[in-house]
Amino acid sequence: MPIVPDGGSADDKKRRERAARCLTAYAEQLPMPTEDRLELVLQTLRGLPAGAGPEQALDALLSRLPAPDLQVYPPDAPALHRSHMPCQYLGRPRSGLSGFAAQWGWLAMLGLLLALTLILSLSR
Repeated sequence: MPIVPDGGSADDKKRRERAARCLTAYAEQLPMPTEDRLELVLQTLRGLPAGAGPEQALDALLSRLPAPDLQVYPPDAPALHRSHMPCQYLGRPRSGLSGFAAQWGWLAMLGLLLALTLILSLSR
């Protein structure tokens, strides 16, 4: 197969790389051999248009997945769907209270530990 230089812009390359990372992160959770997962991701990436983002890539991957046989999955471990994925894999930032806690919670915990250390050192 001849190698052709990629004529896309830097933004298209970044978007394509983000879509590829998103697809591989999603495909790692699928119950199939690694070779089949990688082949499925590559086929999906090759079928995407030039400016496709992670959301379109996931939609294309989900359309290529075989329909799960519900008898295979026990009731306590259902089949994976797109709603199971955290939103950072879908290319969207977290929002609301959970997004605030995920971004600034570590700082609040650090402040709390520093405050407790100060209180303990002053009480001696």
